[in-house]
Amino acid sequence: MRAPPVCTSPRDLVAALQGVDPARLTTARAALAARPIEYALGSGEADEVALYAGIKPLVRQVLSPAELPAARARFSQLGLSCGEATHRVALPSTGGVVLFVSRDPRRVQEAVRCEALPEHDLELGRLLGYPRCCVEAYLEVPPPRTNVQAFAAAAANTPGRFLPRLNTIDLAVFHYLSWVPCSFGCELSRAFADAVAHHLGKRHGQFLAHPAQPARASCPPGCRHERFVEAVDAALGAHRLLVFEDVQVSLSGRFDGEVLQVERAWPTARDRHPDARLEDAAGEASARVAALVGAGTRLRIEGGAVSVDGATVFSTADARLFPFGEVGPALTRNPT
Repeated sequence: MRAPPVCTSPRDLVAALQGVDPARLTTARAALAARPIEYALGSGEADEVALYAGIKPLVRQVLSPAELPAARARFSQLGLSCGEATHRVALPSTGGVVLFVSRDPRRVQEAVRCEALPEHDLELGRLLGYPRCCVEAYLEVPPPRTNVQAFAAAAANTPGRFLPRLNTIDLAVFHYLSWVPCSFGCELSRAFADAVAHHLGKRHGQFLAHPAQPARASCPPGCRHERFVEAVDAALGAHRLLVFEDVQVSLSGRFDGEVLQVERAWPTARDRHPDARLEDAAGEASARVAALVGAGTRLRIEGGAVSVDGATVFSTADARLFPFGEVGPALTRNPT
């Protein structure tokens, strides 16, 4: 009997899952292309909402030189202060100019100075308004750290309920936090995410029109932004199977702490911003995994090995289940 394949790339995964049910695969491919969420703003723009609402003191964006003039003009027109800095780490993923934006010019100047320092994480986190517990937990992950390693550390620090609004596992899906929480039950992160959701759903229109002034009225019930929050909350509130960072599957069903009884599965990329791109191999791998773990199956992940109905099908170094959805009674509370 052959051992289950160890996959190191989406292409490996596609090759390993050639035998999935054709009907389920067709459904998963269609879901992948659907992009049903009507995005009211970009996947990473929660920070701007928080800045306009006065619940975040500073925003940090990494922009290409071509994007920079328009961004500066937009923020300046809104009465906000801007400052530029060079990213300290030169990587393809960090290429561009760092732009800091705030109502407070002094905070912008401090951030520009801080960006150039070799050990700037704690101070820059303070200036950006990140919870110190989350910055310290992030720094405990040994460098060079990846997003997946930071997510795994946050999961290991979560003794109880995984709070959906703290779900940052796919950064191309709208997320309320611009940091990785120390745990997926972090109360400081939860308070921030809930405040962003409230301002986005109830008052975002007024903040965009007059960001320097408090909103004086709420948006009408059922407005576009309120519908967007509802759709995002539903997407973030599904269990998340991460196989690779760009191969993820969302699932509904009950998780008992070891096994997930799957009711429905779909590629997480379905819920991404319409403009978010996904490599063909990653998209096909996501569809095949969603077809593999479809309705009625029992899913278990242990040590990177993905098992369906008691049989290990494949493994990856990163495979992990993040239970943001329905869980058994023993997992429904976070300790106080």
